[in-house]
Amino acid sequence: MCSICGGNYPLEVIQKASSVMVHRGPDFSGSFYLNGIALAHNRLSIIDLKDAANQPFTSPFCPHLVLVFNGEIYNYLELKAELESFEIPFFTKSDTEVLLHAFAFFGEKCLEKFNGDFAFVILDKRDNSLFFARDRLGNKPLFYSINGDRICFASEIKGLLEIVPCVFDEEEVAKWLLFSNGSKDRTIYKGILSFPAAHYGVFKGGKLELVRYWNLVIVPQHYTLDCAVEELESLLLDAMRLRLRCDVQVGISVSGGVDSSILAHLVKRLKGADLNGECKFFGLSFRDFKNIDESVYISQIGGDVGKGICKVVPKLEEIKEYFTRLVWGQDEIFRSFSIYVQFVLFKEMAKTCKVVLGGQGADELFGGYYHHIGRYVFTHKDAFKERLRLYGKEALSEYMFGLKCALDRELKLQLFAEDNAKDLEKLEKMGLPKPTLENLLERFILDFNQGLLLDTLEFNLPNLLRYEDRNAMVHSLENRTPFTDFRVVEFAFRLPEHLKVAQGYGKYVLRVLLERLGSRNLAWRRDKKGFAAPELELGRSLGYNVQNLFDVRAMIFEQLRNG
Repeated sequence: MCSICGGNYPLEVIQKASSVMVHRGPDFSGSFYLNGIALAHNRLSIIDLKDAANQPFTSPFCPHLVLVFNGEIYNYLELKAELESFEIPFFTKSDTEVLLHAFAFFGEKCLEKFNGDFAFVILDKRDNSLFFARDRLGNKPLFYSINGDRICFASEIKGLLEIVPCVFDEEEVAKWLLFSNGSKDRTIYKGILSFPAAHYGVFKGGKLELVRYWNLVIVPQHYTLDCAVEELESLLLDAMRLRLRCDVQVGISVSGGVDSSILAHLVKRLKGADLNGECKFFGLSFRDFKNIDESVYISQIGGDVGKGICKVVPKLEEIKEYFTRLVWGQDEIFRSFSIYVQFVLFKEMAKTCKVVLGGQGADELFGGYYHHIGRYVFTHKDAFKERLRLYGKEALSEYMFGLKCALDRELKLQLFAEDNAKDLEKLEKMGLPKPTLENLLERFILDFNQGLLLDTLEFNLPNLLRYEDRNAMVHSLENRTPFTDFRVVEFAFRLPEHLKVAQGYGKYVLRVLLERLGSRNLAWRRDKKGFAAPELELGRSLGYNVQNLFDVRAMIFEQLRNG
């Protein structure tokens, strides 16, 4: 995990931009310049800690190429063996070298072979072209800006703001404040774009051409429950095995929820495999707010896997100390203060670990949120009865969300206008444009699987992955998310929907797996907290009159604007 930066700008300009991202890679900083192209890199050493693996990276095998790379290629050992079968030499033990040699040998087809989280750029000295690529789900960030025939890129927006003017895109700001989401691949800064996930691109002759290399499609297949659980367990076990590869200390964050508890059991099963010592377990508890405290569940998973868990207890008043750095680390508006909890947890983990494993992605893939359940129970009346039996009035609220999704376009827009009336007035008072409420239509489609797909590729998951990457890297910590292994993702969209919601439970197949792994009580928990936070209390402790999440996002934007 690192930061990358570069473009056809003077070396000193790129080095300055790279210097503001040194938190992403405090172990080594390097740069390269040739024929008007500058590259810079900050390294967080995770695999092959020797200097020979530092970047920008070159190799005697392909001396015409120069690589800057952020992330990890988890299956690098298997790829290395394949390349060695073609008599391709290696001079380090790094995944960086495997990436570069794979590109030199396979070209852009190498992307189909990578199982990893990555964003990288390769300079080809022969024609002064730049090859860009980003992983399938966008786990690792990459931003760029083009002005005429000039391009610059960086792992974080703050790097590009050292090169291009800081001008807010008011339309995007308004969307984030109102909808907690913006337009695809745009940012809240004019002229700064997010390089799209699952794409590669070539910048040559002043033009950037983008190509999608991976498509996620819904292809339900027939599965029995036993076959589904068996395949899911096998895929997750291998995803964990690959993500335990490193030469530094690994930690795992657990909440006592279904997703992280499954990972905890798999870590126990893989103990010693590709792992530098024991994996350390961490959990977080708001002891002063019993309605969101998960201490009892954290202790339970610790007992189930026979591990002691370091419990981190954040204090409400600490938000005053950390708020500025939290916002600085994110670069953009974020949905709510729930990510503050993760920020505090990662801060503690970074004292002893350099890699953290977590359960991000499972909800979007397997139907863990109320709006997923709402779509399903509205279209499956027997499922609604089962849900109502378990959850009472909460199930009725979910059903009403499904009903809202089933309304025609004009009725939806009418309800959107009523729901957002007060916040639209706040936008007007702030002097910001009112975004069209048609932006919400795609978030209120009725189809269950299509809703999961959009949450995975467009809405929930991309934002959660962004929050987690920045929260980890601001503390020089690499995050890894086994549920976003592309094989697990593709499996999830092969799985029939009745194995995702069944007997009144969401994420049904995951719950069955967790029970079989040995945590029956945790498997059938009916409360869902996740990384919750006392939103309004945190805002008020900072001196703001916070009434709802719009107000939380407005204070975040104010901090970004005032710096």
